[in-house]
Amino acid sequence: MDDELAVTGALNPFSPGAGRPPKELVGRTQELDAMRTIILRTAAGYTNRGLIFSGLRGVGKTVLLHRMMQMAKQAGLMTFRLEPSGSYDHDVAALTKDMERSIRRYRRAHFQQRAKDVVERVQSLNIQTPLAGAEITLHAPTPTDSALELEIAVEDLSEILAEEHSGLFLFLDEFQEMDTRLMGTLIGLQHRLGQDMLPFYIIGTGLPNLPGVLTASRSYAERLFEYHEIGGLSDATVARCLQETVEQSGQRFTEEALNRLVLDAQGYPYYLQAYGEAAFNETTSNPIPLDAVLAGEPQALRILDNGLYDSRWQRSTQLGRQYMHAMASLNTDTCDTAAIADALHRKAHDLTSVRKNLIELGLIYAPERGKVAFTIPGMADYIQRTNPADTLPYDAKNGVSH
Repeated sequence: MDDELAVTGALNPFSPGAGRPPKELVGRTQELDAMRTIILRTAAGYTNRGLIFSGLRGVGKTVLLHRMMQMAKQAGLMTFRLEPSGSYDHDVAALTKDMERSIRRYRRAHFQQRAKDVVERVQSLNIQTPLAGAEITLHAPTPTDSALELEIAVEDLSEILAEEHSGLFLFLDEFQEMDTRLMGTLIGLQHRLGQDMLPFYIIGTGLPNLPGVLTASRSYAERLFEYHEIGGLSDATVARCLQETVEQSGQRFTEEALNRLVLDAQGYPYYLQAYGEAAFNETTSNPIPLDAVLAGEPQALRILDNGLYDSRWQRSTQLGRQYMHAMASLNTDTCDTAAIADALHRKAHDLTSVRKNLIELGLIYAPERGKVAFTIPGMADYIQRTNPADTLPYDAKNGVSH
């Protein structure tokens, strides 16, 4: 029996994990249609707004972004990507490097013939041209700011691609983590090129506060992008995704098992994958019964704890963990900062730096003035269920007690 379960695990069609593509991507028709629209408009020579997708962690934003990038590539458009680190220099260098890779991959003959005109204006950018096989090493005549070099390259590439009814698409995951200077530069670049009818677009994802962050960077950002809020999936969509995924392995869930999994998933794709995987691993029966779902729930919780919660709890400070404990004790999705202060027997203004640090770590966000909420679905339940320690062994060593 153990051998049978081992084989079952190896053939498991579910894949919980940050950004890991599931077998089936369902419930995101509107978002995918928005991407199809911008692709079709680009091919027709029309300009468009960029796309921004915001939502809590675990709702499938990264998977959606990857699927959209695949769509753009399949349509013959040029793409490059970045998950911002918050470091200006690091992220500019990473963007330039990925743009270089994109130039090498791009196969349109007319583009390759003119690629030299682009890289001549970018410092130390090397290209191995696929057609001629010749190495091109070019240097700007004088050293310039690396972000300015990036801007020049984006503008030149966009001009060439526009002539071919193609476009340049930058895909950004966790966009809110980007250095504010670089964020402003890229937003301003899309704005300026759009005015010149040049096809450079940012497709970004981030936490619920991302639209506000972008608008704070450049006020016209509210008009520069088409904004989509990514929430949980409907019960019907969750059921469909579970059944269609498991059917790829020649199995099905019983109605009772499926109903329980829908409850467990709570509409979140990450939960769906975790509970689906655990239930699948618990039996070789077909259809998969309710007993397998119930038996797999503790394992699913461990997957969620390890993948979503433990590391984020550990990332905070002692005071930050106390703050999150207080949030969880309020039993509400959105917490009043004054109520949190009362729970900690502190004054609200004394906790400003703690709250700011938690926001910078991406653990909470401020949906409105005087309110905060967790960025991770189920974080309050995790805290109440496991009661994790506020003080960890390495806190004093790392100097993170305050």
